[in-house]
Amino acid sequence: RHLAARAAPDLAAWLERLEDEGKADRTLDDYLRTAAALLREFPDRELRDIDEDSLMRFLRTYPRGSRRVRRAHLNSLFTWASYMGRIDRNPMDRVPRMAAAGQRVPDLFSKDEIGRLCALVAPDGPLMAILLDTGLRKTEARMLERRHVSLERNELTVYRGKGDKDRVIPLTERARYAVRDLDVLEALAPDDHLWPAQIGHSGHVRRHAPIGNGTFHRWYGRCLDSALVPYRNPHTTRHTFATRFLRAGGRLETLRLVMGHASIKTTLDLYGHLDLEDARADLALLEA
Repeated sequence: RHLAARAAPDLAAWLERLEDEGKADRTLDDYLRTAAALLREFPDRELRDIDEDSLMRFLRTYPRGSRRVRRAHLNSLFTWASYMGRIDRNPMDRVPRMAAAGQRVPDLFSKDEIGRLCALVAPDGPLMAILLDTGLRKTEARMLERRHVSLERNELTVYRGKGDKDRVIPLTERARYAVRDLDVLEALAPDDHLWPAQIGHSGHVRRHAPIGNGTFHRWYGRCLDSALVPYRNPHTTRHTFATRFLRAGGRLETLRLVMGHASIKTTLDLYGHLDLEDARADLALLEA
């Protein structure tokens, strides 16, 4: 429906500009979803006719937690339109900035839960070990091919991760053995995906294609059920890896590189937290 909206040509030109700037496919998709929803809300308006009151009403249709991100998407669209002379003024200048959500203490996997997940029957256990010992994002895991892992150099390379960046992640002994087990049990070829696509409900896999997003979530949930581990979202494996890294004495600067953060501030904001266990250990130093 948004393609028939009066502002559709502006949307297409803006997306083309973002693509020229090198935005990742996932980023483009996120921006498109927000802007397309806006055009569906106001199909008969030119971009210049969408004012700040309309934008505020539109943003209120989203949950509070996601409005800040949606505002950023719209700000990109209208800032570009203003710069290109497609609108007389930028209505986003009058749309209040949303405060960032408060930091929450992450619900991490315990050592016992990690052990149960990694002990699942292959391929589930080895795949969970790779997630928990590399800090991969869900999309990065889905796109991981066997040729991206070098057991000789003891490293895993992420190509075109978030922000379209590449990075190298050293392998732990457990992650290395997990890949080796998959090699033996699954007879992986260089171009095979570690998380392959599945064909319907037949159980057949297509290793030359990545697992779908929904199928990944179902696989992940099944693994937690099989290991009798309470559900946390897939990103918890990344939080758990980062926290274990820091507790083992790893440096924030190194963690930033491994996690693929653009700024050390991001790493500090997300993973420089202390929980009660950390606080107790630090307080014990006062009594030593």
